[in-house]
Amino acid sequence: MNLPPEYQRGKFVILPIAYEKSLTYGSGASQGPREIINASKHLEYYDDEFDCEAFLEGIELLDELQLNEKTPEEMVETVSEKIQENENKDKFIIGLGGDHSVTIGIVKGLENRHQNFSVIQFDAHADFRDSWNGSSLNHACVSRQISKKHELCNIGVRSMDIDEKKMIEKNENVHLIKAYRFSLDRIREILPKLKQKVFITIDVDAFDPSFIRNTGTPEPGGLDWQQMVDSLQLIFQEKEVIGADITEFSPRYNFDGEAYALAKLVYKIMSLQVKYGRESKQI
Repeated sequence: MNLPPEYQRGKFVILPIAYEKSLTYGSGASQGPREIINASKHLEYYDDEFDCEAFLEGIELLDELQLNEKTPEEMVETVSEKIQENENKDKFIIGLGGDHSVTIGIVKGLENRHQNFSVIQFDAHADFRDSWNGSSLNHACVSRQISKKHELCNIGVRSMDIDEKKMIEKNENVHLIKAYRFSLDRIREILPKLKQKVFITIDVDAFDPSFIRNTGTPEPGGLDWQQMVDSLQLIFQEKEVIGADITEFSPRYNFDGEAYALAKLVYKIMSLQVKYGRESKQI
């Protein structure tokens, strides 16, 4: 954001993770963090919707983790260790992927201090496969891995395999909000079923391709900008959000507007944390 040096340390920590492995369709997710960060240089410092200047809390940009040469297991461990190095009660970490499997590492790192939390995932896909392309740590397995330790709410889903459907129906800790059944009232119904602490992960394919085209597996019928922001506002109002990430942006063609929108989404998350954030406490 071209911040003056005195605001380049503080509450918010941005962790860019350049990683993509065994993708399903399109490539380029490892380039996503860099382009989102570049676009952030053109953001306004003032958020008129939430009437705050989140940058005043300080925004630290960590060095990019370049992990394309790592195995999935090595990636998860490296990301987890980096989260643990920077995670304390005064920090709010926002990860930038990378393919969605980086979320597995982020969640593992957060488990070091937050033993009881749920995960709210925005995603076009169920991501509930046991393994994909020979690995259980693939981007198609994120929800499955997370649900082993955490309640999960997946918002925006509109694509899944029949086996994923059957496994989800048997799992009481997994809640789906299909894109074609989306409503804020439905989110309100599910939030009480989750822990008070939540981590938010956003796969950008949750958005409709008319808004975000540059992603690995775009699916028609997705969310729009205001649906996303209104959902996040509701979550921040009702829960203690302990961190977030944005993944699967794959900048390949005519992506400047999309990179800017995602940079603004990161800043919206910061604004919401400033406006509604709660002091960390044991739940």
